Amino acid sequence: MSMTCIQCGKKIDGEGMAFCPYCGAKLPEAVNPDEPRNEEAEKWVRKAMAVTSFPDRKKILLQGLNACPDSREIKWELLFIGEEEPKKRSFALDFSIIKCFILEIYRSPGSFSEEKRDRMRAGLLDDPQLRDTCALFDDPAQKQREYIQRLCREYVEIFLEGNNQLMGNWFGIRLERNREKKLAVPVAEIIKRIKKDEKLSPEQREQLVQAMAQAYAGKCGGKTEHLDELLS
Repeated sequence: MSMTCIQCGKKIDGEGMAFCPYCGAKLPEAVNPDEPRNEEAEKWVRKAMAVTSFPDRKKILLQGLNACPDSREIKWELLFIGEEEPKKRSFALDFSIIKCFILEIYRSPGSFSEEKRDRMRAGLLDDPQLRDTCALFDDPAQKQREYIQRLCREYVEIFLEGNNQLMGNWFGIRLERNREKKLAVPVAEIIKRIKKDEKLSPEQREQLVQAMAQAYAGKCGGKTEHLDELLS
């Protein structure tokens, strides 16, 4: 059975799913009919998710929050927008506006100073905005798990699956051959580094490891043999 997420508009295949695997929104079957809906806030969220530019998406969400200051749905979407770093060089690429880029500290730790890694790690799981937003929902712990899972999904989609050098292409055409094997290498490296990060609590390490493994499985149709082999 397939359905379309009313929030991000993506098609979802599968049954028994409570949340959209792309944006984390409740799926229709999981929505409590007695729970009040803010239709204006939902319109702002749909408008924001329809654009691919993260700076533009942030502007729209902030406009929506100004119009609907009590909307937990808008505040939830803002969790996935990062803060842009002050530009030191006009030509330097900065992905910090994409919140899931924080996970790059586990793929290329040498690209960041220890101080920067600490700041990024804190922004990942110890962000006051995260705690305050999750507290608006009935099950804050579950919302934090959804947050981590979505960050990992977006990181794999944007920075791994979207990396032409990693995935390979021929005259601009993405080669799907050995897709699971190509993704397994960086995902395994990330998981191994997460497991060794003593600045995370054991619970945080376990949540991140599971979420990253699930993100990989979701992109590979549940085929995890290559990842399992690299982690064994």
